[in-house]
Amino acid sequence: MTRVAGAALCVVVLVVGLALPAGADPKTDIVVLKNGNTITCEVRRLGRGKLQVKTDDMGNIDIEWDKVASVTGTGLFEIEDLAGRLYFGTLETIPEKGLRVATASGIDTVPLISIARISSLEAGFWKRISGSIDLGFSYTKASELGQFNADASVKYSQPTFAAEIEANSLIQRQENVSDTTRNSLSFTYTRSFENRRFALGRVSADQNRELGFDLRAAVTAAWGKYLVRSQGNEIPVAAGLSLNHEVPIDGEATNNLEAVFVFDWANFSYDFPKTDIEIVSVFYLGLTDWGRGRLNLDARFNRELFSDFKLVIKGYYNFDSRPPTEGAAKDDYQVSLAIGYTF
Repeated sequence: MTRVAGAALCVVVLVVGLALPAGADPKTDIVVLKNGNTITCEVRRLGRGKLQVKTDDMGNIDIEWDKVASVTGTGLFEIEDLAGRLYFGTLETIPEKGLRVATASGIDTVPLISIARISSLEAGFWKRISGSIDLGFSYTKASELGQFNADASVKYSQPTFAAEIEANSLIQRQENVSDTTRNSLSFTYTRSFENRRFALGRVSADQNRELGFDLRAAVTAAWGKYLVRSQGNEIPVAAGLSLNHEVPIDGEATNNLEAVFVFDWANFSYDFPKTDIEIVSVFYLGLTDWGRGRLNLDARFNRELFSDFKLVIKGYYNFDSRPPTEGAAKDDYQVSLAIGYTF
C-alpha cells in the first residue's frame, strides 16, 4: 500500500470515529416553520440553503431555509447576507420585516430571504465538525475485474474560516493486467472576508499511475470570490499559484510552478429526496514548464435514499498535455456509483 493510500485509509477511519454520537446540551433556540410547527432546538449553522439544528428527540435536522418563518437564538451568531455584509449578535425574527440581530452597537434587521449564512460563535469544538464517507465496490466475473473506491472528508468550521481534510482512493485490479490506482489526500484552509471574498491555502499529495506519476505533492495559495451565493446555488471562482514536487513512474523528479484557476458550481435542494450537485474544475498553467496545461474536473451527484443515507454518482476527468512519464496517457476518467452516509 502506498503512503498516499495509507493516509487516505486513516482519514476514513477517523471519519467513522467522529460519526459516533456525542453528549447532549440543553436546547434553548426556537425555529418556527411556515406550516406553523415550532421546534425547540440548538441552532448550529445555515449554509447552502439549509438550516442545521439539533434537537433532543430527533437529533440533527436539516431544514430548507425557505420553509422557515422565524428564528430565535439567545447565543452569539455571525450572519452573512447575500451581498457579503456581516452582522454579529443574537437572533430574533420580526414578522414581515426579517431577522433582527441585536449587536453591541445597536439593532440590525435583515430580510430572511437575503441571508446566506449563519454560524454560532459559541459552539464547541465537536459541534463544528461535519463529514461524510462513501464506499463502493464492484466485481465482474467475466472479465475478473474488481474495483474499490472510497471517499471521506472531515471539516471543521468557524464563522471566518474552515479547515477540511479530504481523502479518496480508487483501486482497480484485473487478471493479467497492471493495477490501476488513483489516490489523493489534501488539507484545505479557507478564510472568509466581507463582500463574498475568500483566501485559501491547500497542501495535497496525489498519485495517478495512469497519468504517469507516483507522487505529486503540492502547496497552493489562491484568492477568490463567490459570484453567486444564494439558498440554492453557489459559484465561487479563484486564481493563484501552486508549487509542486512531481515524482514520475519513470524518470527524474521535478519541481514545478503553475498558475491555478478554479471554477466551482453547486446546486442543492433539501426537500425529500435531498439532492446535491457539484462540479469543480481546476486548470493549471505551467510557468516553469511553459506550455504544459493540466485540467482536473470532478462531478458529484447525491440523491437521498432515506435518513442520512444517499446514492452517490461521481466521476472525474484528468488531462495533462505533457505527462511526466514518456508514453503515459494524457487523460484519465472514471464514473462510479456508491452508497454514502452523512453525519
